[in-house]
Amino acid sequence: MRNPNRITEIQNLVTRIWQANPDLRYMQLIYLLQNGYSYKHGNIGKVESEETEGFAHIGYDLFNLEDDLLIQYLQTVEQQGLGHS
Repeated sequence: MRNPNRITEIQNLVTRIWQANPDLRYMQLIYLLQNGYSYKHGNIGKVESEETEGFAHIGYDLFNLEDDLLIQYLQTVEQQGLGHS
């Protein structure tokens, strides 16, 4: 069984990161966190699709990301800020 304490730890990290960036909407924050994790780890989970007007839609599939790795990343973001993650 996974450690249930990870839930509160992740929530608290996200809360503190969001409080440090209060002008972001929640989904913007989540997108930026996914983007940052993917970029820092060789674009893992990055999904692109080209639109008819030539604009690419970019998303992130981090379904298989283990919580302990997410916690480590969020701790780094909390310490260094969103722009440095």
